[in-house]
Amino acid sequence: MRLNLLRFSMAVLSLLVLAVTGRAQAQDLNWTSVRAEEAPGSSSRLYPFFAANRDLAFDGYVEQEVFVSGQAAPLSTPYGSDPGETATAKGPPRPFKTRVLVRRPDRPERFNGVVILEWLNDSNGFDADNVWLALQDHLVASGYAWIGVSAQGFGGVDALRAWSPARYGDLQIENGGAMTKEPLALDIFRQIAAGVRGRDAAALLGGLRPTTVVAAGQSQSAIWLAGFVNSGLARDRTIDAFLLISATGATIDPATPAPVLRVVAEGDAAGADAENQPEDSVRFRQWEIAGTSHVDRHLRAAREPVQLRDLGVSVQAAIGPTCTIAAIGTVSPAHMVEAAGLDSLVAWSRGGSPIPSAPRLVRQLDAEGRLKRDASGLSLGGIRLPDVAVPVGLNVGKNSGAAACRSQGYYLPFDLARLRALYSSKGAYRRAIARSVRDSIAAGFLLPKDGERIRRAARGAMW
Repeated sequence: MRLNLLRFSMAVLSLLVLAVTGRAQAQDLNWTSVRAEEAPGSSSRLYPFFAANRDLAFDGYVEQEVFVSGQAAPLSTPYGSDPGETATAKGPPRPFKTRVLVRRPDRPERFNGVVILEWLNDSNGFDADNVWLALQDHLVASGYAWIGVSAQGFGGVDALRAWSPARYGDLQIENGGAMTKEPLALDIFRQIAAGVRGRDAAALLGGLRPTTVVAAGQSQSAIWLAGFVNSGLARDRTIDAFLLISATGATIDPATPAPVLRVVAEGDAAGADAENQPEDSVRFRQWEIAGTSHVDRHLRAAREPVQLRDLGVSVQAAIGPTCTIAAIGTVSPAHMVEAAGLDSLVAWSRGGSPIPSAPRLVRQLDAEGRLKRDASGLSLGGIRLPDVAVPVGLNVGKNSGAAACRSQGYYLPFDLARLRALYSSKGAYRRAIARSVRDSIAAGFLLPKDGERIRRAARGAMW
């Protein structure tokens, strides 16, 4: 009893120090590197779940899995907490053991100094590295280090134990039996962030020493991170900035102590975010992207092979036939906007120019908060990449049918007659694409390298 009281007092003291000084109190965590005993896809499952599906050695990168154990405080702030709900300890710290997955440059000269700390997403009942999957080409090309954190029990470490008892059998995070009821999750993530930034960084990152840590998440994970910001935990200053992708329905404290970029897909703005339009502030930006779905075809193409390898099933393949329009997923490259936003967010957190503000999608003035659309069905306003500004098909962020269809959106290509009516020639189409690319780069919503990819694709148009 006295030991529990002491631990409770230490948890309260840690949060009090954070509230008063803005600095996290270091806590001892145990880090144990665990090698892959078999290649990914082996029936033994003695390898990291959702190991990278690319030749990282060719990229000059290393992947390692690390088990982390310690004591975490159950915090009062719930999933998706609103601004002003300050985190307080609800009881004595409880033991936990989880894993982090590290992908990092193999030499210091390849490292750009930035660690992306991703809260792994378990909305589908398993850990998914959605931010890595969407941005991996950019992260590797730019020298980012990436760490994925299994911060949750339900759907996280519980699913890992079931997937490979031999590898993950002793992982444990106390949870409330639902992915939104995780009393230890926020403190686990906070402590791991402090370790990445503190004395454990060199061992965890193979001697690399980060100068900047960006917390990132997609969907449910981004909502958890919104709660992290709103509850005062961001004041510990171990996290320099936050990238929140499709944090559906979450609000953000406009007085956030660290820069926050919230990226909203059209499909989210047409649903739970219909009325959620916080104003940009000194350290907050909201970017809304026209013609994009919560889960697009780029993310599906990156994630599906890993799901099939490790789980034998594809979530999206099962969803498609249940939707009103089975051609699920938009093709407008939201990941390119996210890459440009990430680079700007890092520069902003380092004292550079603020991220540019972006036009918002245009809502209808009705109770459903629907989006206004042009005659072809494309939404109005928002960040308009060339696929939307110079369309060859219809990208719509929201679908109908079974409940899961709402997040999938759809894409329908225009027929030849429609294309010829829109563009007098292939040359006219390519020139329009080039203008749209220039505008997107100038506005800060597209990187030059991605603009060139779009121009090359337009030159190869077959119609």
